[in-house]
Amino acid sequence: MSEENNAAGTQVLVVDDSRVIRVAARKILKEEFEVLEAGDGEAAWDALQQNPGIALIISDLSMPYLNGMGLLKRIREAEDKRLANIPVIIVTGAEDDEDAKSSAFAAGASDFLSKPFDSVQLLAHTRSHIKLATTETRLEQTATAIETEPTVDLLTGLLNQRSFTDRGHQELAYAIRHRSELGLVFIDVDAFDEAFIKYGKPAGEAILKIFTRIIRDSIRTEDTAGRVGLARFGLVLPSANAIGARKLAVRICTQIASRTFKIGNDTLKLTASAGVITPLIRRDTRFEELLEQAQRLLGRAQHSGGNRVLFDQGTGTAEERTEPVTEAPPETDATGAAPETENTPATTAGTEPAATTAESQESEPMPSLAQALQRLHDNDGDSLSPHLPALVREVLPLLEAWQRQQSGSLDAAVGQIRASLDIPEQ
Repeated sequence: MSEENNAAGTQVLVVDDSRVIRVAARKILKEEFEVLEAGDGEAAWDALQQNPGIALIISDLSMPYLNGMGLLKRIREAEDKRLANIPVIIVTGAEDDEDAKSSAFAAGASDFLSKPFDSVQLLAHTRSHIKLATTETRLEQTATAIETEPTVDLLTGLLNQRSFTDRGHQELAYAIRHRSELGLVFIDVDAFDEAFIKYGKPAGEAILKIFTRIIRDSIRTEDTAGRVGLARFGLVLPSANAIGARKLAVRICTQIASRTFKIGNDTLKLTASAGVITPLIRRDTRFEELLEQAQRLLGRAQHSGGNRVLFDQGTGTAEERTEPVTEAPPETDATGAAPETENTPATTAGTEPAATTAESQESEPMPSLAQALQRLHDNDGDSLSPHLPALVREVLPLLEAWQRQQSGSLDAAVGQIRASLDIPEQ
């Protein structure tokens, strides 16, 4: 499609107190643009309010009521961003001296034409400014879309894939600059797509929220977690060494495997696999290469049967460890290091009455106060129900200290809390 066809319907406002000039401009432009007319600056201002589609103004300088200079200043000072940025071509005649042109340029004129103008000149200037204005609008819309694009995964509250990758680039740059360590972990729930298809979206999402809580409770404040697939999670671990990164992955996978879910009459247990790298950071290390390496290890772990962690510390030497290691075919990467595998055994969980959606059957340890507050922030207060009495017991000394500062005005409230927890009065 030609640029002329793309411009069809674009409105151009011609402002001149001479009807002859307006008609001449209309004849030249009408084949490509919708031409509106105004006989003075005030009429032009009214037209701008009534026609938000106007993309260009071609205005004379010398006009009654409100001249071209007054119209230009009013446009550039408008609060409406659309009006303030609209291109304005000033048409000058023999009566307009160079000072008038300089003043118009200083006031924000986009371009100038001299009377009498010919068709080629008027069309060329009009096309150029319409194209430029259209390009600028598209760039602004693209920038706005990027700025307003969500940075978090709506289901889990973790970073989405794009934001996770952006954060990874930042952490790698920091590690290169400060010559520090960096760990990268990818964790995927084994065969989750099959369970998702069998039990449906509500059950699948409930399970993912529980697994997300496991990850949140396991990582440090400075770590970054993101959801980068259906049931795939990524972790960027600043200053993490090989032992710490591996143990974190094993701990998370073990906790995932320890959960039992009751869905209708079915009991579901899932396992997870992970790929862990703690590479040697060089000046030319690229985050895309680290992503590829970690995901390749994760793929090997899953293809080897799942329920295991495959790790590579990037040093080319095996590390002595006490965890049981499964046998896996050796693979050497570009660093010469042979990846190693480690089982994440599943533990047996108790059972509870059946639920219509997935419900974790494992009795999890009580979260810390900081973790409890984070869950409340994430609208996950239901998971705190079994732990609320114990958490309130921890908070009670703070309430009592506040009670003393309030000169006993909170005695009744604190007394009720003590009674509900069966704590005797002091």
